[in-house]
Amino acid sequence: MLITVYSLLLVVFVATSQSIRPHTFLSFQTRLNLVKSLEGGIQQREKFWCSIYGMDIPVKKLKSGFSLPEFGLGTWQMGGRESASTTNDAKDIAGVRSAIEAGITHIDTAESYGDGHAEEIVGEAIRGMNRKKLFITSKVSEENHTCVGIPASCKKTLKRLRTDYLDLYLLHAFSTTCPLKEAIEALDALVDEGLVKHIGVSNFGKEHLKEAQKLTRHTIVCNQVHYNLSVREIEEKGLLAYCQKNDVLLVAYRPVQKGKLLEEVPEIMEKMCVKYEKSPAQIAINWLVSQQNIVTIAKTSDPAHLKENLGGIGWNLTEGDIELLRKDYPGQVFISDVIALG
Repeated sequence: MLITVYSLLLVVFVATSQSIRPHTFLSFQTRLNLVKSLEGGIQQREKFWCSIYGMDIPVKKLKSGFSLPEFGLGTWQMGGRESASTTNDAKDIAGVRSAIEAGITHIDTAESYGDGHAEEIVGEAIRGMNRKKLFITSKVSEENHTCVGIPASCKKTLKRLRTDYLDLYLLHAFSTTCPLKEAIEALDALVDEGLVKHIGVSNFGKEHLKEAQKLTRHTIVCNQVHYNLSVREIEEKGLLAYCQKNDVLLVAYRPVQKGKLLEEVPEIMEKMCVKYEKSPAQIAINWLVSQQNIVTIAKTSDPAHLKENLGGIGWNLTEGDIELLRKDYPGQVFISDVIALG
């Protein structure tokens, strides 16, 4: 009888330890070697390989008709941080291309990432590809949230991305210096001009999201926020419940908290890994996408890490386990250490 690779991993876990530790999860190459050793020949190996390479990413669709893949590629720190860096350009360009080859269609970036260089990296990576098969999101920085700044920023973004439209354009955070009404009017105008297909916000609290919804002539389709097993600000401040009730997608960034959720794996996670035969990263990602109106994005330039992450979608934790992790996962914090909701 054929057994899956993760069943093989479970045998390794049981044989070597009474409890799973982070180092016991085998590398992608090791798992690939296990695939090659499976009984059943080429057909069985190809079936498993197709499940982690070139997969169809599940999509979540709102009542409004707007939809996003459950998992997308983030680009923060590609091309530098606050300033541009070309040091890792070749690796980052290859990483974006590998992600697309693996089935990723949603690519998220921003004008502030590497002072625009992340957008240039994405533009180079997608050069020659079928643009219509991709979904590209970018974000405009708070200081540019004016009737002049937003269209100017958008045109620069389009030039760096080498495209003539954005699928989704977000206000990167709530601006305390630029009127929200002016920013929303500018976003609406971009939709009217055909430069942007959809608009949304990022790091907005519930009240400012409500305000943006009232001001727009179009639809605020999403709010991109910092949310994962340890960072629970959107739960604490009622944003999660509001978005689920009011047809807004939440795009969760840092699903594994830049790897911190994988460093000290708590007992509750160990049990989930055994139960579902998945890694901690895959459980953390699935906890997000198994919830209503939540999709996620994660940055990686490593094809092996990407394939590991993709193992977190296409299946679901039970409702009971989702709530168990929500209630009992240790070390929860209720304000983002990146950008607090504004």
